[in-house]
Amino acid sequence: MNYKNVFAIDNTHYNQLNEEKVKKESKYQLNNYDYYEPKLIDDFYLKYFIREVLIEIDVLEVDEFLEYHYDKSSNTKLFLKILKYKILPKIEEVIVKAEFTMSEGGYYNEIKLEDGFIETENRILKPEYEDALLYHIVCFQNLQEDIKGRKSFVSEFFERNNTVKKSDETPKLIWSGKPSHLAYFVSQLIEENYIEPPRKKEDGDINQQELSRNILNSFSFEQKEPSIETLRKYSNTDSEKFIELNERFSNSGFHLPNSKILG
Repeated sequence: MNYKNVFAIDNTHYNQLNEEKVKKESKYQLNNYDYYEPKLIDDFYLKYFIREVLIEIDVLEVDEFLEYHYDKSSNTKLFLKILKYKILPKIEEVIVKAEFTMSEGGYYNEIKLEDGFIETENRILKPEYEDALLYHIVCFQNLQEDIKGRKSFVSEFFERNNTVKKSDETPKLIWSGKPSHLAYFVSQLIEENYIEPPRKKEDGDINQQELSRNILNSFSFEQKEPSIETLRKYSNTDSEKFIELNERFSNSGFHLPNSKILG
C-alpha cells in the first residue's frame, strides 16, 4: 500500500520545483517523490508522514497538520484507520524502542541518490525516515515526553473525528431525496449567506469535514445514510462532484437569490 490517496501530496514532483515554479499549497503538504517509482518502497509516504508528525512540525501544530491532511484526504475513513492502526502504535513503539547508537548505519550495496534517497537491493528509500534513525533521534534529544504529547494530539484527533455525534432526544428532519442533493443545497445556502458554516481556526476557510458531520447529525435519510466523505464531496464547491451537480441544477433552472437581496 503506497498511501498516496490518503495524505495530501503536492501534484508537482519535488525535483521539478524551484523558486520560479509553483510553491506548495501549505507547509503541511507532503512533497511528491513519485519520480523514484516503481522502486520507491510501498510505505514511503506513511514513513514520511510519521516523521513529520513526530519530528519535523512543532508539537503545537500537530492538530492543524492532521486536520489539513484529513480535509484533503480522498479517503477519510482510511485516514482514521491509519491513525489508529499505524500511527498510534508506531508512536508507542518509538517511545519504547528509543535508543542511542554510534553506528553510522548504511545499507547493503547502497547507491546514493538525490534528495537524500538511496537505492539498496533494488529498492529506493530515505534513511532519515526509517525506524533506526527515529529511535536514535528520540533518545539522543530526549524527546520521549514530547512524543507522548504528540501521541495525545493524534489520539484526541482520532476520537473527535471517528465519532459521529447523535442525540436520541432531538428528532431529526427526514431527507427523502438524494443525500448528494442535500449537501448541494446546504452549500448553496452557505454561498448565498443563509447559513454560517463551521470554519477552520488557522485560515477561516470552511471546515468541510465538520460541515459534513453537521449535515449528518441534523438529518435522517430515507435512502441509505451517506458517509461524511460523500457529503463532503457534494458540499465542497471546489470538488468535481459538486461542479457536475451544480451544472445539472443550473440547467434545470435552479437559482437561489442572495439573502441580502431579499432584505
